[in-house]
Parts: sequence; structure tokens; C-alpha cells
Amino acid sequence: MKQLYCYHNGHIIPTAEAKVHISDLGLVRSYAVFDFFRTYNGQPFRMLDYLARFRNSASSLRLPFEYSDDEVWHIVGQLLVKSELEEAGIKLILTGGESSDSMTIEKPNLFIQVMELDELSEEHYLNGVKLITSEFQREIPTVKSTHYLNAIKLQPVKESGGAYDVLYHFNNMVLEVPRNNFFLIVGDALVTPKDDVLLGITRKVVLELARDHFNVEERAVELEELRDADEAFVTGTTKRIVPVVHIDDYQIGSGRVGEGTKKLIKLFDEYVIQVNQ
Repeated sequence: MKQLYCYHNGHIIPTAEAKVHISDLGLVRSYAVFDFFRTYNGQPFRMLDYLARFRNSASSLRLPFEYSDDEVWHIVGQLLVKSELEEAGIKLILTGGESSDSMTIEKPNLFIQVMELDELSEEHYLNGVKLITSEFQREIPTVKSTHYLNAIKLQPVKESGGAYDVLYHFNNMVLEVPRNNFFLIVGDALVTPKDDVLLGITRKVVLELARDHFNVEERAVELEELRDADEAFVTGTTKRIVPVVHIDDYQIGSGRVGEGTKKLIKLFDEYVIQVNQ
């Protein structure tokens, strides 16, 4: 097994040696934020966008993060060289750190980890996937925290239902998938929820690419609209654009991967080649 490395509070160490104190607020209170981006052609993709979101998450939870973009670039570069992966995922984790009373932020911990990517099989992109719905809204949707209690609790439900993932809705409004954003195509309109969701970077890129080809609508999406959609897909850092052809017990559109989704997958792949040559 290839030895991978991470950065921890000023030191690059083997990932297997990384650890936190038993009183760390990330451990005892799930008080931590993270972000995750990946490489294409060995180069980090849209890293500054991910760093900006990470800073926003840290600031929202009053966790100090005093590294400049250049400093993070340098650390990530060192880790990529040392880990010798053809393509890699990079995860930043900032925990509340050791706390004498299990409530006060005293000494935050920063980890920057390089890891192997978990890619989907081609079948998912060719045939599409199924989602199942669940009523839930994350506590602070705009913060990418490590608090995935509900998503992990629903893993057995997802697996028994033969689903790729769970689609959250709340008060009759469609929200997001635990690790992805959600999109509908209705006619020539590309629609995605705007409020009470984590604004993904892949979501941002898809919206940028789509504006010349679709009428883009960032708005509230009612649960009933799912049945009228022609196409649907989810977006995420590692998996990019994954077509959705079934939700619960009904099919989306024709039940096959639609032409609009195929167009966006093509546009995204071409964009990646263009910016990460």
C-alpha cells in the first residue's frame, strides 16, 4: 500500500501517524469544518474557490484560519510531490482542537490530507442512478462541517433501497444530497435550489458553463416539481456530474440519461482539459 502524507500544524507526517487529542472539539462535539478538492492532470482544480469556501466555513464557526492562499498552495504542492499519486483528492480539516471544558475553542487543529480518489464506475454515467428522498435540513447549510450524523444514519436505508444517495427536502422544498448539489432540467431550463444548501464549487462551474445553453434558474424547488422534470443530475467534486434517472419509485423523464445532462458532462470535461492542461 502506498504511503500517503498529510500536513498537521506545521509538519508533514505520514497520514497513518495523524491524531487528535481525546478532548478535541471535533471529536467530542463534531465542531470542525472541512473542504475537499481534487486534481486533474496532477494540478488542483479551482483550488482558490474551495479555499474561499473553507475560509467562510471556518469564519462562520469562529475557527481561526490564518494561512494565506500561497501558503496552502505550497503545502499542497509538497504533499502531492511526496505522495506520488497520478490524481489525488485533497482534504482540509480544521477542528476546534483541544479544549479544557469541552466547549471553548482554545487550540484549533489544521490537517491537510492527500488521498486517493474514489471514482465511480462508467455504468453510473451511462445508465444514471437512483435517489431516495428524506425530510431533513442541515443545521447550518452554508457551512461544510464534519457533522454528517443524519447521512451516516441513513446509509442502511440508502443501501437497502438500491439508491446512489439520499435527496434531502424540508417544508416541501427540495434541498441537496449529503455530498452533492441537485439539478433539474425542465424544457430548456436548468433549475437548482439556491437557499439552505451548501453552494458547491462543481455546482458553480456547471452554472457558469450552462448559461450559454440553458435558461438558468437558481430558486426554491418544490418537491412536486420532481415528477415533472425531464432530466435530473447531481454534482460533486469527485464524481463531477452524475445523471439521476429514478427518485423513490418513479422515473425521471424517459428513465434514461438525457441529452441536456450529456451536453453538460461534455462541457465540463472540455473545461477541465482547458484549465488543467
